Amino acid sequence: MSERESLEMDVLIVGAGPAGLATALRLAELVEQHNAEIASGKRHGKKLSTEEIYLLEKGREIGAHLLSGAVMDPRGLRELVPNFDQPDSPDAAPLAARVERDAVYFLTERSQWQLPITPPFLHNHGNYIVSLNRLGRWLGKKVEAKGVSVFTGFAGVELLYDNGRVAGVRTDDKGLDRSGQRKSNFEPGYDLRAKVTVLAEGPRGSLTKQLIARK
Repeated sequence: MSERESLEMDVLIVGAGPAGLATALRLAELVEQHNAEIASGKRHGKKLSTEEIYLLEKGREIGAHLLSGAVMDPRGLRELVPNFDQPDSPDAAPLAARVERDAVYFLTERSQWQLPITPPFLHNHGNYIVSLNRLGRWLGKKVEAKGVSVFTGFAGVELLYDNGRVAGVRTDDKGLDRSGQRKSNFEPGYDLRAKVTVLAEGPRGSLTKQLIARK
């Protein structure tokens, strides 16, 4: 491949963490609802395709870069997947445990003592302990089942602009040596052009930093 290929899509979501996956899943549900309303005559217009929703992930597979555990507030996930915490449900999420009590301790070199009051922002009663890796893989399967186009193993390196507005993302080149020189298997990245681009890269997203610096 010598020339850079360009792909057109409706929505491009950069980052397949919990936020990006939830965005893709909700958009796919809205597309299905839109199409059902057209089929029933409740809405006019043309049908949409979930394949026009692209999810870009730099890891080789969804969940590969989700390494930590977390305490998860279930409210957002319950709106998206109402039966996620029911073990017998086909939508059951991989939950480690439910938080049953909270306590804050002050640790010294040889001892500890419990604070008499747990600050409100440390109240996790009713939340869940989860593995982000397992949660990400679970959400990823749901996204793929909806027909969303998932691109794994591609990192976004540069934002594309059209008259000052974000118009997509350029992915990284493949087949470069450590000094950045092209090897015999060099392949240029793709230009992914989208009507809407969603940055869900996490707290240290490089594309988000570029956009903040520019704007």
